[in-house]
Amino acid sequence: MGTVLRTFWTNLAEDYRPAALSRRKQVPLRLFVIVTLCVAALILKNMPFLFVWSVAYLVVQICELYALKRFISAADPTDRVWFNLVSDVALATVFGWLALPLWEMGTPAGAAGAILLLSASIFTALMGAEGCMVAFISGAGPHVAYLFITPLLAGGGGDPVLPYFLIGGGLFSLTIAMTFLWSHRAMKAEREARRAAEAQVAARSALIAMVSHELRTPINAIVNGAGRLDAGSAGLIADAGRMMRTLLNDLLDLSKIEAGRMGVEMVDHDLRAQVSDTVDFWRGAAEAKGLTLTLTGAERLPRWVRGDPMRLRQVLNNLISNAVKFTTEGGVTVDIQPVASEASAVEIEVRDTGPGLTEAQINRLFDPYEQLGGETARNFGGTGLGLAISRDLTRLMGGELAASSAPEGGARFVLRLPTPAGAEPMSHESEADESVGLVPRADAPRILVVDDHDINRRTLRGILEAFGAVVDVAEDALSALAVCEDQQFDAIVMDVRMPGMDGLEATRRLRAAGLNRQTPVVAVTGAVSDDEVAACRDAGMTACVAKPVSARELYAALFA
Repeated sequence: MGTVLRTFWTNLAEDYRPAALSRRKQVPLRLFVIVTLCVAALILKNMPFLFVWSVAYLVVQICELYALKRFISAADPTDRVWFNLVSDVALATVFGWLALPLWEMGTPAGAAGAILLLSASIFTALMGAEGCMVAFISGAGPHVAYLFITPLLAGGGGDPVLPYFLIGGGLFSLTIAMTFLWSHRAMKAEREARRAAEAQVAARSALIAMVSHELRTPINAIVNGAGRLDAGSAGLIADAGRMMRTLLNDLLDLSKIEAGRMGVEMVDHDLRAQVSDTVDFWRGAAEAKGLTLTLTGAERLPRWVRGDPMRLRQVLNNLISNAVKFTTEGGVTVDIQPVASEASAVEIEVRDTGPGLTEAQINRLFDPYEQLGGETARNFGGTGLGLAISRDLTRLMGGELAASSAPEGGARFVLRLPTPAGAEPMSHESEADESVGLVPRADAPRILVVDDHDINRRTLRGILEAFGAVVDVAEDALSALAVCEDQQFDAIVMDVRMPGMDGLEATRRLRAAGLNRQTPVVAVTGAVSDDEVAACRDAGMTACVAKPVSARELYAALFA
């Protein structure tokens, strides 16, 4: 029985929440009604009962506000919903009482005023219930009761047309009930449709994340295996692997943004170096097409600022690569300007001499999956996600990204970003003293690779052996723990997502006791969000490397 009651109150609390939010929004309207009636009492001087009523109503209104605040802010409001229902009934009872003295005034206007007061209150309760039947009954029930009781108590019951009034009141109540049932069905259908849509989005995001993770395994092998072929074949395969990785990252970023799981860091970084290095990165691609790539105003940039350097570089890479891609002659200019209206903000303008943008193209430029037309997809490829992701990332960083056609021709993108002051980090010497990585030595370091995919094990073995390491492998976490009981390693390279025991739990067990309690553990994973990296750190891992694995990044994680 207790379980049934608990389930009932839990479901009621869930259904009541929209009504609680709606009733909180109605509080200013109720207070306005009280003030208006009190002003009327002062002017007319024949309704002193309004002041007593106002005091009583304010007390009950404060109780309701307290109940609403506790209910809305509670993580589990199951045990608090009854207090809200009691306060709703009390509030309606006190408010509806006003109909009695109005009717007792004995004038047609007074009786009409009482009926209007009760009718308006019933409609307000109908709107505030948000389809919750219990909220509607507790809010409208006392007013419906007053509708029948008031003429009997205040009118004395001797009115010959009273039966007709009661019949009319019954028909009115029936109409209100039918209206509520219609709204209840409509709101229920709307909420179910919204939940289904949210579930579909979540499922799509989960699918994209899963596929992204699985695709990183073959891409990892393609990119790293290319290094063992002749120069021409290696370049071709490496370019294809990098292209696949870019498309994959776009899909994964979009899924995180749509699911509300994308975040940005706030760390100190050298903004001037970030922008200059990004421009230098694309200089070779521009020169290969016979274009100029110019950076102006870099000296106007502040040096050390707080923000997310990785996401800033991602946005700039997208803007500059698009400018180079769509420009056939002339060049691309990256210009820096401080924002005059803001003390700590800059504008980074990327301008090209390409075909420019029409008004229609600008209007849909930042829509996901949109490209400028069929020719764009055929000639340049891509998912059409880059600019949409760049705008969302810019907004997450507190800025804005806008596009327009340059007056002299070509396209113009303006990235505006806040630049709160940052601090210069510690010197590299200090950082090196605190390093927990594997220290290079004359004899070969012994490294254990733990991954459930044979392709990944072979790929990581090839990279690590090229570093001069002696490599052992384990195909799951349990096998790795068994090996670590008997052998001590200089480092462990651990996949995070594995069937059965994952890499996080395996690392926690390693840290608990044994020969490898202090051994550096480098996570190799396709999941590289801030929360997932934090989970790796919390488990005791010393560094994280994203798939597809870069030999340079893996070396830095092991030996930095």
